[in-house]
Amino acid sequence: MSLKDEPPGVKASDTAPPSPEPPDDNMARLAHEFRELAHDHLELATLEVQLSISALLRMAIISMVSALLLASAWLALIGSAAVGLIGIGLPPVAAMLLLAVINFLLALMGWLRIRHMRHWFGFPATQRAIRSPPTTEEKRGAE
Repeated sequence: MSLKDEPPGVKASDTAPPSPEPPDDNMARLAHEFRELAHDHLELATLEVQLSISALLRMAIISMVSALLLASAWLALIGSAAVGLIGIGLPPVAAMLLLAVINFLLALMGWLRIRHMRHWFGFPATQRAIRSPPTTEEKRGAE
């Protein structure tokens, strides 16, 4: 029935048939759709986690291969430096020892730098902000 056929005082909302489903059925359908939506979200999150893990594993493998390539390049560089030192008249044992000492010193400098940076892992600024200010008695004891 079109709006033109309706009497002038009757609105379209007045002539609409009442909802055939009781409110309980609507709630059940809404709960079912909510469960399906939650299931879809969980499935999407699961797939994204699987994709992230796969990418992380690939990154780890590529990192290990890159580290091996860098190590072999470093060894080739050290070997060529040893050949150069031997070429200028340094005995082979002395050239190897000199390069070993240089490598050791570089590694020691790296280790000391890492050791110096480790205090940042304790979140020192956050810990200072969380601690309560010292009382006057604690200040006197520290002096």
